[in-house]
Amino acid sequence: MKESKMFRGLLAIIIVVALGAPTFASTGAKSEAQRVSVKVSYADLNLERQAGAKVLYQRLQNASNQACGLRKLKVERSLNRISEARRCYRETLSAAVEKVDNELVTQIHNI
Repeated sequence: MKESKMFRGLLAIIIVVALGAPTFASTGAKSEAQRVSVKVSYADLNLERQAGAKVLYQRLQNASNQACGLRKLKVERSLNRISEARRCYRETLSAAVEKVDNELVTQIHNI
């Protein structure tokens, strides 16, 4: 918990990196060399409280959606691309939760 206080005190930023979906590379939407990153600040949150952890988890979900292009694929008809974007979302969100390394955020993620 001491580590999370230090991060809060220093305007902690986590970078969510899309894990590179091979189908995106083949369609020209995003190559692995052009990974998308989204900064998520949580310096304003108290991660020792459930409410703060929930807000951070929602921010991580939104950033993962953005990094993996899920919003753009809502009108997409290619099941393969949609499936790949969903896989990217799950993996990116899990990696972000792991990087935050907070017990409450991890519990919320594992529900």
